[in-house]
Amino acid sequence: MALQPTPDQKIDRQTTTPFLLRLYYRSNGFHSPNEFSTVPPPSWLQQSSLQIYTWPSCTLAELTTLLTSALPNLLPSPSVGTRIGYRLVFPDTRSVPPSGGSDAPGRWLSKELGSVILGQGNDYDQENDPAGLGRMDGDAQKTLADARFVIGDYISCAIFPPLADGSVAPLPPATPAIRGTSGRGGPPPRGENGRPPRSGRGQFAGDRAFGPQGVPHGEWRRGERVPEYARSGRG
Repeated sequence: MALQPTPDQKIDRQTTTPFLLRLYYRSNGFHSPNEFSTVPPPSWLQQSSLQIYTWPSCTLAELTTLLTSALPNLLPSPSVGTRIGYRLVFPDTRSVPPSGGSDAPGRWLSKELGSVILGQGNDYDQENDPAGLGRMDGDAQKTLADARFVIGDYISCAIFPPLADGSVAPLPPATPAIRGTSGRGGPPPRGENGRPPRSGRGQFAGDRAFGPQGVPHGEWRRGERVPEYARSGRG
């Protein structure tokens, strides 16, 4: 069973326990996956992050509203035409541990999630909604489940103010490593006792449910529900 709902399945947020998502934000650029290779991420990186309790059905519009409501100073003034981009950052569970052994830093990957543009459209209400949160274009309705988000993954958020002429800034091109899908969908590499490398996940509350080793034991595919014995502590 998948960790996210199928297209025809709905989540009852009144009865389903939310999980902890850590969102890292930055202006004018995304984070490099290499910045997350230290477990846990360095303090200077954590200082520009937001903890959000949410569900797999959370949309980019919801993430944008939560982020800008908690940290309104992140937006330029005026904010209409601002593009907010999102990328999924996750450990490559199929990578071979480096020569340093299983405790050496693991490899992390990025995947495009989408972007939201604030205040686009003819029905934009500048007087009552100056930030443009009531009108979002782009991938506003895309969900975490659509991106096959797995509990313990991170979100990298980049805020791009409008260009000097008022037009919407484009997203930076993805590097070949980001375009690839390596690390998603395949079984992890075999290590000692058949378990995957231990160093590929952070140790925040959102992924402690997988135990101190971060990635659950055994053969499993990212995006699928992990074995029950590895999921202690989840609601």
